[in-house]
Amino acid sequence: MDRSEPTPDPRFNRSAVTNGKQLLPGVDGRSPLARRFRDILAELSAELGGDLGPAETLQVRTAAALVVHSEDMAARAVRGERVSADEMTRAGNAAIRAIEALKRAKAARKPRRGTGAGAAAYLAAKREGAE
Repeated sequence: MDRSEPTPDPRFNRSAVTNGKQLLPGVDGRSPLARRFRDILAELSAELGGDLGPAETLQVRTAAALVVHSEDMAARAVRGERVSADEMTRAGNAAIRAIEALKRAKAARKPRRGTGAGAAAYLAAKREGAE
């Protein structure tokens, strides 16, 4: 009788973050910043059309974290706390660059004009008109 070892379910061999059980390692997700991160994460993912691959997910998570960090620094400055102008500028610029990279990724996901079935239909219509 051949009894092979049962293969473990891959859903249980991944981290809690990968499985969606945890927002970030060591973060329970109830703080105002964690909630804001989750909101931005959802908005950016939806803007890209959902169903993101691992690289796109990482890019969205990074952008969301940078936006939250930048907003937190701005809030501290408005409350009158000491915030380095240099750090605040760098955080804002990094967030903007991350958002711009997402916009480029979104544009790359869209089918390009003049390709695919659209081009074939255009050429077929042009041939019919020439006959």
